[in-house]
Amino acid sequence: MLVAASALAVGVLTAPTATAAPSVRSDFNGDGYADLAVGVPKGTAVGRAEAGFVHVLWGSAKGLGGRTSKISQASAGVPGTAEAGDQYGYAVQSGDFNGDRFADLVVTAPGERVKASGRRGGAAYVLWGSAKGLKSGYTIAKGVDNQQLGRLVTAGDYDGDGDQDVVLTVGGEEVGQSVLRRGPLTTASPTTPVDAYNFGDARALTSADFDGDGTDDFASTFYGMESSGTRVRSLASGTWETRWRTSDFGSALAAGDFDGDHRTDLAIGEVHRNPESDRTHCEDQLGGAIATVFGAPGTTLGGKVTCTTQSSPSVGGTAETEDNFGASLAVVDLDGSGDALLAGASHETVGTAARAGAYWELEAGGDGVFTGPSFSQNSPGVPGTAEQGDLFGAAVTAADYDTAGYDDHVIGAPGEAVSNSGSAAGPAGALWYRASAGDAPRLPAVTLSPAKLRLSGAVGYGRVLSR
Repeated sequence: MLVAASALAVGVLTAPTATAAPSVRSDFNGDGYADLAVGVPKGTAVGRAEAGFVHVLWGSAKGLGGRTSKISQASAGVPGTAEAGDQYGYAVQSGDFNGDRFADLVVTAPGERVKASGRRGGAAYVLWGSAKGLKSGYTIAKGVDNQQLGRLVTAGDYDGDGDQDVVLTVGGEEVGQSVLRRGPLTTASPTTPVDAYNFGDARALTSADFDGDGTDDFASTFYGMESSGTRVRSLASGTWETRWRTSDFGSALAAGDFDGDHRTDLAIGEVHRNPESDRTHCEDQLGGAIATVFGAPGTTLGGKVTCTTQSSPSVGGTAETEDNFGASLAVVDLDGSGDALLAGASHETVGTAARAGAYWELEAGGDGVFTGPSFSQNSPGVPGTAEQGDLFGAAVTAADYDTAGYDDHVIGAPGEAVSNSGSAAGPAGALWYRASAGDAPRLPAVTLSPAKLRLSGAVGYGRVLSR
């Protein structure tokens, strides 16, 4: 059983003063620019290893890389106490959760201990957006013994009441679950079951209106000893119902209108065949594949399915056994022509460097088949050098951080070894920020490392990125 905890409402986490209401989902301070929240669950806060923190990069006319804020459970107004192993920032999700038109941020800490037993039950919190940035917080859910609530999170208006709701995952000895915390998040409320995964857990979540009824649906891809697959659940009837399913499962999900028909499609990254099934959407899975299921009138994902791999025509790179093509996905508008995909493969070998990593810009043609180039740290316009274990592309995200009209890219490389790592826990990591140029030639990327951002305590920076 999960219960919601009481609110805290003191202190302010400051940011540049805002002058207007937000126009994008991740504009935490209402200045019109998208902001980026980076979860650093393995980071050190107030001297406590893996207490974790969130690092906010504030958007501006020059994009990302200027002002930043480090937020931990030791920050004024933030619920809880920074303790070793909490892993605050394990998952982050932006959205307007109190209806004030400022984007807020849900942050999870699956290592948070249950006071009665001392075991790790996990917890989830919300930080309120405001003209002064992310301010006072609220505990929205707590797990019980060994559940590690909050390893995954997504948000949407599933019941059609106009409030944003949150779905979180919880673990269990035999059954993993997804649970709903209804909005608004301004009052205490218990969680309720959404879906269960026998002898397994969800691997990725997303939310979108897949059937066109005006309310959001919930999608999860999961793997277990007895059951694996991907399915879409709807609460439109008042109870959760499965509206679409496949036995294929993956490592990432992304929802967007990839073919421009005004219906929502679903991409399943690094898709795998369920070993208990004779059917699969993608026969060629060497090096990883992205299965894209398209929408159709009057149905939930009732259209065609296409498969994209590194062996597909006009897709950069070479498919190899150890690649994990599509293990991270994000929806991006590259040039104003509609939704496209950023796809990462953190285990891509570049030259002789294993697990150096790469990412792709993929656009669907009229036949629904994706094409696009790949980029690594050895590509022109991308600083650095591809090295073993960088994990470039482990996380990808996109938004208009400079309001130039198109989405900019952010690519995470949590394995990047930078000069200020100084920790036995692992490399500090880094981000690559590439401002959009629309139809013009691509602009060069900028490396944003913890050292450059003057951020202390970072380990694995770039593994968790908000959307």
